[in-house]
Amino acid sequence: MKFFLVVTFLMANTAALDRPMYIFKNPSFESMKECREYVSVMNMKIYQQAVQSYNYRYTPEAIYCLTKDAVKEIFEYNYEQENTKKEST
Repeated sequence: MKFFLVVTFLMANTAALDRPMYIFKNPSFESMKECREYVSVMNMKIYQQAVQSYNYRYTPEAIYCLTKDAVKEIFEYNYEQENTKKEST
């Protein structure tokens, strides 16, 4: 099973469901243990790359190791939300 790094960011509105996030395509990991070990060593570098991707607009909240299926669900959810917004305008 593949695992990916996902960084979430703090939002001013804590009730907001849609949070900015950064999903790393690389590296990916074969186990949760491998992913967590990488995060424990490289967390500052991971945060730095994620924050740079948003031009330092957001403060990082957490790093998660998620399965490929969980990442796919995030994309599907966001795609549905985007289509709903377009249809209502």
